[in-house]
Amino acid sequence: MTTKFLLSLAGCSIAAAAAFSYALEGQTWPLDSNVTMQLSLGANQALIDGFTSFNQSAEDALARWNQHLDRLRFSVVRNSAVRPTDGDRQNSVFFAASVFGDSFDRNTLAVTLRTYQGSTLVEADVVFNSGKSWNSYQGPLREASGGGTLHDFHRVAIHEFGHVLGLDHPDAANQTVVAIMNAFESDIDSLQTDDINGAEHLYGGPNPAPTPTPAPAAADNLVNLSTRGFVGTGDKILIGGFIVQGAQPTSLVLRAIGPSLGAKGIAGAVPDPVLELRDQSGALLQSNDDWENDPSAGTVSSKGLAPTDERESALMARLASGSYTVLVRGYNGATGIGLVELYDLQATAARAANISTRGRVLGGDRVMIAGFIVGGDKQKPVILRALGPSLGGSGISGTLSNPTLELYNSSGSLIASNGDWRNGPDASKIRDMGLAPASDREAALLRTLSPGSYTAVLKGYNGATGVALAEVYDLSPPPNQ
Repeated sequence: MTTKFLLSLAGCSIAAAAAFSYALEGQTWPLDSNVTMQLSLGANQALIDGFTSFNQSAEDALARWNQHLDRLRFSVVRNSAVRPTDGDRQNSVFFAASVFGDSFDRNTLAVTLRTYQGSTLVEADVVFNSGKSWNSYQGPLREASGGGTLHDFHRVAIHEFGHVLGLDHPDAANQTVVAIMNAFESDIDSLQTDDINGAEHLYGGPNPAPTPTPAPAAADNLVNLSTRGFVGTGDKILIGGFIVQGAQPTSLVLRAIGPSLGAKGIAGAVPDPVLELRDQSGALLQSNDDWENDPSAGTVSSKGLAPTDERESALMARLASGSYTVLVRGYNGATGIGLVELYDLQATAARAANISTRGRVLGGDRVMIAGFIVGGDKQKPVILRALGPSLGGSGISGTLSNPTLELYNSSGSLIASNGDWRNGPDASKIRDMGLAPASDREAALLRTLSPGSYTAVLKGYNGATGVALAEVYDLSPPPNQ
């Protein structure tokens, strides 16, 4: 369910909490969450208050809230490569002339769209009206050079990020308080006591810091890794492998998706996927068939990661450093297209890295498709590999004879491709790193990627089919051991 909240001179409808002077929307993020805001607010420019971009102004506005939050933190990806999309579970902040195709009201400065399941927030997008005159400054509202108000982006951003937290307009709830969360733009340019009380009621709060501190950067991890492929039987099921790095355990949610793929136009999905998590010795650690039956179902749901079909599988695991394997098979030997997913919930101390998925590559839309997100605010070097012939040395029959690899960005544009790794421009570097495929017919790519979403497509040359392995290696330094 999605609802819109507006900062406009016309106000908006609200759901107020009568017991408090502040007003609450009714939905909140899970406690102890790290809410990453993807900032896409344009190029650098000198603003009145000294900020060098609207991205920097927004980052500071988030930091103002962070000073007063205990069990939730905002983090940022500045100049995000994520394309703003409603319903993608990414929290995008951007200027636009419309709200995902819907026109702004003439008085509306910004809109916050919040997606939630029950009372749990899972996404919040903030859209600033590009048709207004903007700068970033302190003090009373100013007049624009062409007449009308020169709107202060910083105070409007603080207001909208209050909506992201779950706060509403106290004045629209017939409450008379001094608050930046009131529905009308005013000379108030900073958080007031009422605003802070509301945030601390929702998430607890430390003593206010004497000076603003920057919002922490999002984890520089590979997050939300997924691979779609054919789930067969025997040794042709979908098998995912990953390595956990770091001195502390990390929390992961693993999912096996099948029936709900039909809603995305994918035919022949596996009807009832079963998920197994095993350690490097092959010992079974956890398993799940229908996600609602797993002990972690409540936590998975609170993170906004509940599968949409009850026959799909999910589990949450807290894992120490080491190698792990995820197996996806069909219940009672059923086959079809399936999706194995890994969500890294850790903020900083550890990470999941070196992800691989083995499965059967068929033709058409039954190729193997691996998706991943580069988190944080720094570029990340990665190596992608597509293996086939060399798998025969591990006793795997029916391998893909000549795999090819294509890498796409979040807009669907092809940014790199390779067939035979030795013919690629970075072959010597890949070899020097010890990651050269064993067969000349296998594919590999070395790329340094900006934060954002990417898709790797593994297919057979000239439509060939067979068992293949898709791999993503995170080359950035691991967390402190």
